[in-house]
Amino acid sequence: MPFVSMASTKNKVDGSIKKRIYDFLQKLQVDDTAPGLHIEPMKEPQDRRVRTGRVTQEWRAVLYKMEVPGEDAHYVYYGTWHHDEAIRIARSTVLRLNPALGTPEFEDRGAPQTPQEDVAPQQTDLPSGPEAPPETPPEEPTSGESASMEPALEGAAAAGATTATVPWTNALSTGWTADALHEQGGINPDLAARALAATSQAELSAVIDDAPESQGLVLLGLANGETLDHVREDLHLSPVEEGAEFSTDQQVVDAIRRGSAGFAYVGDSDEELRTALESMDIDRWRVFLHPEQRVYAEKSTNGAYRLSGGAGTGKTVVLLHRARHLHRKNPQARILLTTFTKTLTASLAENLRRLDPEISLVGLGEPGVATLGMDQVSAQIVRHASPEEVDAAVERVLGAGRNRLSRRVGKTAELFDAAVERVRPDLPEELTAPAFLDQEYTTVVLAHRITSERDYVRVSRAGRGTALNRAARQQVWKVFAQFRQTNQLDDAATFPELAVIAAQILRDRAERGEPLPVDHVLVDEGQDFHPGHWMLFRALAAEGPDDLFIAEDSHQRIYGQKITLSRYGIHVRGRSRRLRLNYRTTAENLAYAVSLLSGDTYVDMEEEMERSDDYRSVRSGPAPVTIAAADVGEEVAAVAARIRGWLEAGHRSSGIGILVRSEKALTDVIERFSAMELSDRQGPVRLVDARRAAQLRPEEIPAMTMHGAKGMEFECVAVMGVGEQDMPARWTLNRMPEAEHQDVLMRERSVLYVAASRARDELLVTWSGQPSSLLPEM
Repeated sequence: MPFVSMASTKNKVDGSIKKRIYDFLQKLQVDDTAPGLHIEPMKEPQDRRVRTGRVTQEWRAVLYKMEVPGEDAHYVYYGTWHHDEAIRIARSTVLRLNPALGTPEFEDRGAPQTPQEDVAPQQTDLPSGPEAPPETPPEEPTSGESASMEPALEGAAAAGATTATVPWTNALSTGWTADALHEQGGINPDLAARALAATSQAELSAVIDDAPESQGLVLLGLANGETLDHVREDLHLSPVEEGAEFSTDQQVVDAIRRGSAGFAYVGDSDEELRTALESMDIDRWRVFLHPEQRVYAEKSTNGAYRLSGGAGTGKTVVLLHRARHLHRKNPQARILLTTFTKTLTASLAENLRRLDPEISLVGLGEPGVATLGMDQVSAQIVRHASPEEVDAAVERVLGAGRNRLSRRVGKTAELFDAAVERVRPDLPEELTAPAFLDQEYTTVVLAHRITSERDYVRVSRAGRGTALNRAARQQVWKVFAQFRQTNQLDDAATFPELAVIAAQILRDRAERGEPLPVDHVLVDEGQDFHPGHWMLFRALAAEGPDDLFIAEDSHQRIYGQKITLSRYGIHVRGRSRRLRLNYRTTAENLAYAVSLLSGDTYVDMEEEMERSDDYRSVRSGPAPVTIAAADVGEEVAAVAARIRGWLEAGHRSSGIGILVRSEKALTDVIERFSAMELSDRQGPVRLVDARRAAQLRPEEIPAMTMHGAKGMEFECVAVMGVGEQDMPARWTLNRMPEAEHQDVLMRERSVLYVAASRARDELLVTWSGQPSSLLPEM
């Protein structure tokens, strides 16, 4: 049976032809000599291995037949075009190995000087009857050509509209010549000259878009100031000796199987073929993993592993592929794929099914992949534990006293306020703020399983911003003791308490030599978990190969506190890497989002400084737009005008996101937009929040809080209400000790960074009155 690989091509076909392409390639996998396929060579092609095959009478596939000793034929599928165009491409295009990069790529060398008719249209072998050939899809404008770049803005807000540009420097212009780029970097001479001449990110992106994928990624890295050795290491490129005019078939096939950028090895798997084809046009990332991603999806680790990276760098994609890889490697393995919120957990399950419909989605502790939130995991472990196990764990975590844990305490602010009112501690007001007490209790008391005043007075509080002397700790402990007593009487526990208790149950079982419920734990959005979760992560799976794999971005920490993994028995020193290539956001939007982080220093989970200045994007588009309005009404009118422009330019309603800071602001925004007509074609548009996003009708535009947008992406995003009265949110600083303010402000920056980085193509940032101090000065 022939093997098949697929190239990530830039040609577009409509849905009706995609089904025919799948049928064609599926038959090819079974028998490449089947008469209906019409696999035929060209006359006088530039590459003797090229073939075309009949998809329909009007459409032909272009393939390259590789002959590897001892194996069946291996076809590299390049793409499908209308008959005449396919013949032209097949005759002029060569599949070769770039010796400087060690990767396959297609090169158009032009048609032979004496064109000949190669393959005449033949009578289709499909069922008789007229067939209307699908129309060629119109060329889609790039984001930089979108008609929505300069929409009409209504009222006085138009005067406040500005483009937010971030300075860009082409590092290629210093230290590189066209000859050096060609000889050392494997860049086509024409592309090298154009790249050196680029004066903006948009110009460079145009060059990258024209280049073979590996060459484009090399240019991008070098243009951002990286060394060639560093770029090769990131992309896992290995130069090869240049041999004959054409690379050997074995070299090409081996490179594809290793995971070269722009190619997916399908082999003889019908499932892989379907997934690859369905993902080619709109969701290439699900199949065509960048080499920088693929190695982490498939590598075996000797213990816990940490993968960091900014928004849009593909951390979640790696986790999805890693879950599938581990499951295929051992179908009996018990895998937990988890993240922080219910919405994101559901998204993981949905995308995993989309990636591999045959994968086994199961419950905790069963062979297959369980997609659960960690609070669900905690509850299940406690619920299925024996009464004796629960009692022992409760005593170890909370101290003496029975607690059946039958109730969950979600919001703790009222309970802490009640505890303060009851014991009336001799403390400054800021030390009795619920937010401060909650963080102290979670990150210090629970993290160290403190059950007495004596232990709390002595414990290290490393990482906490506010210093507490012995007397202050004694007073704070009185509040915690009252808090625990109230919960004990109600048989209640907070979610962090439940996580620590679940971890203790598993720890006790491990000490008795009993099996643990999970073999592999895959963690997404690791920066948002609290200490109780990390204790449970460590307790779920025995230490060993591939036990824990953590994806996180400290710049997106909008829920959790600063965490050092080693304090919870999770050691990743030497097993930690960082993704830097952004696949979602345009370079202009990425630069703006990153600029929101300037002025603060972020620390990762290994207590190392977290960089944000070396993220890069393969895409370019219009610069973000900022609008200063006189009041909220004018702000909403300006955003409405922009949305009309996006809709008229062809953007989908569901591809537009409106993000605001708070639930109160969200309600106000929805009310103000509800009566507006944003599109003449679609009529009034009703905005919905994140809780109902899954039920969006095609004409509806989602509006949600910035927190609710975590993990989502949109073609166009309007980030509203970024004024000095709204961000940083005043309630986040209310009664907090001065020493904690910096951490709160960093969290607010992260919230804004998350919101801005949701935009794939176009970003709009608006405010009324004075702008927030968190916004960059452009």
